[in-house]
Amino acid sequence: MARIKKRARAILATIFRNHAHHAGMGAWRALRELSVTFAGADVRVLCYHSVRSRARFAAHMDTVAEQGYTVISLPELTGWLSGAAPCPASAVLLTFDGGYGDQLENAAPVLDGLKFPATFFPTSGDLDDPGNPISRRDLTALVAAGHTIGCHTHTHPDLTTLSPEALESEVIGSKAALEDALGRAIDAFSYPYGVRNPAVVSAVRRAGFSVAFTIDLGGVHRRDDPYQLNRIAVLGEPSAAEFASYLAGTRLVSGALLGWWKIRERRIG
Repeated sequence: MARIKKRARAILATIFRNHAHHAGMGAWRALRELSVTFAGADVRVLCYHSVRSRARFAAHMDTVAEQGYTVISLPELTGWLSGAAPCPASAVLLTFDGGYGDQLENAAPVLDGLKFPATFFPTSGDLDDPGNPISRRDLTALVAAGHTIGCHTHTHPDLTTLSPEALESEVIGSKAALEDALGRAIDAFSYPYGVRNPAVVSAVRRAGFSVAFTIDLGGVHRRDDPYQLNRIAVLGEPSAAEFASYLAGTRLVSGALLGWWKIRERRIG
C-alpha cells in the first residue's frame, strides 16, 4: 500500500504541473477527488464514455466479476433507493454516457456475454439522423438485451446556462422523445458534463425522473440525494491492474488515478 500511495503522490504532482497548461482541469477538483474514498460505498456506479478497446473493457468486467462484485440493473438500484428492495453487497451499476458507437461495438457484446445489465444515456436530438452512431433501432435492441435507456438531454448543453424554457425543452423534451422511441417510461437522467444547480435539479425532478447522476467521484449510499448520485468515471483506457486499484476506492489512490486518466484521455482524444 505504501508503494501505491507513493505512486499516487507522483501522479498528483504530474496533475498539478499539467494544470499550468490545462486550466480547465481545476486544481480544486483534483484536490477534492484526491480526498474521496468509496471503499465502504453501498453501490459503485461506473461511468464510461467512449469504449475504444473491447479487450480492455472485457478485462475491466472480468475484474468486476473476479473481485466478487454483483452487477445490478437500474431498476434494482431505484428499488433499493426507494426502500422497496434490498441491495446485494458489493453492488456495481454500469452506465454509459453520450451514445458513442463504440459502446455498441465494444461494450455491448462483452456485457451480453457476461449477462451484465447496463444503463445507456444517449442524447435524443439526433436519433433520426442517418449519421448518428446510435439509432432508435439500436436503443430498442439494447432494451431487448436487458439493458436500460436513460436520458442525457437533446443536445448535451451546459444546463446551468439555459433559460427556463430551454431547460424544460432539453429535459422534458428529451424524456418525451426517448419514451416515444421506445414505448416505455424513462426513469433516469444523466447531467451533461455533470453540471447542475438547484434550478436544473428541480427541473429534472419535475420531469418525473426517479434518479439523476452526476460525474462527481464517489460511491452511492442509501441516504444520498437520488437526484445527485455520484459516479466513478473510467477514462483513458486504463489497464486491468489500474482499474482494479481504482475500483477499490482507496483515499488518495483512486482520486490520483482519475486525475491522471483525465490527462491521458485528452491525449488520446
